[in-house]
Amino acid sequence: KMETELWNLTVKGNDLTAHTQRFQELILLCTRMVPDEEDKVERFIGGLPDNIQGNVIAANPARL
Repeated sequence: KMETELWNLTVKGNDLTAHTQRFQELILLCTRMVPDEEDKVERFIGGLPDNIQGNVIAANPARL
């Protein structure tokens, strides 16, 4: 169940803070789903709204 929540986690409304906090909680609990930092970054970006994703991808973050 937590794995599904992590896979489907997206920002609700404009609450990026709550999204980030829940993402970090799920990452700690579902370590096998995102084994390295690159996977974490990719999964986090995937949950962002389209209007934010482009800016984050352009910044090419290596870490969360």
